[in-house]
Amino acid sequence: MHRIESSRFATPRALFAVLCLGFLWVPIAKADTPDYWDGDWHGSIQPYGWLPGISAKTRYQLPDNGPTVEQKSNNDIFSSLSGALMIDGTVRKGDWGFYGDLDWVKFSNEDGRFTNIGGQRFGANANLDTRWNMKGGMVTLAGLYTLAHGQQGYIDLVFGARYLWLKGNLNWNFSLTGNRGNLNISDSGHLSNQTHVTDGIVGIRGRWSPFAGSNWFFPYYADIGTGGSDNTYQLMVGVAYGFHWGDIALNYRDVEYKKNGGDEFLKSVELSGPALSLTWHF
Repeated sequence: MHRIESSRFATPRALFAVLCLGFLWVPIAKADTPDYWDGDWHGSIQPYGWLPGISAKTRYQLPDNGPTVEQKSNNDIFSSLSGALMIDGTVRKGDWGFYGDLDWVKFSNEDGRFTNIGGQRFGANANLDTRWNMKGGMVTLAGLYTLAHGQQGYIDLVFGARYLWLKGNLNWNFSLTGNRGNLNISDSGHLSNQTHVTDGIVGIRGRWSPFAGSNWFFPYYADIGTGGSDNTYQLMVGVAYGFHWGDIALNYRDVEYKKNGGDEFLKSVELSGPALSLTWHF
């Protein structure tokens, strides 16, 4: 088996986890949040721009019962993002509510490296030029239940499901010198594949307003899940400023899926990067 490692953008997951868990222990007592718990219906809609880098490990099947090809992308933030659409929203009455989030992203002309070609070892020097495109959508639908609320913010329990669809196209050109062994792959070619994954999720979301009399606050979100994937998680933390009509926030968001076994197209994918959002309350 021939392995070539690619560089990866390091995501501060530990910091995110500490921040999100820390919010659970914040005293709930002072804040400038909309009064969602006055007995009336309330809602919000939030279009946002998310600029993630992508790190992915994928598996393609060669035609005519050929070997599988596994490849890993470089995570080069921003440079390969060629399209994006994101929006989320909530409706709620009292402690209960509903949350939905829709994301669509497209990456073009991304660098990658083969990590495994048919599971074969071969004595050769390889020069690889791998480029791939990927596009997909992610939909989260979840119920909400308020665990605590007060002047310093609120904490919601999130419970529901997340659906992921990804389609990838892989192009390669490479040359070998030395003993090719049992390697059965053309020097150039094109492959495509796609996957659909649905997972149950549970997590928390909310906002923390530690400064009395200030419009500044900190939104946060964290979930974990499993089902169609072996495991998935999403983490988000940011800083926001509130107005009478809504708020503006700058967040950092990290989403990951892993699938270790089987012959599925997707082995793992991580999307991480900053997001700017506008939220209108009604």
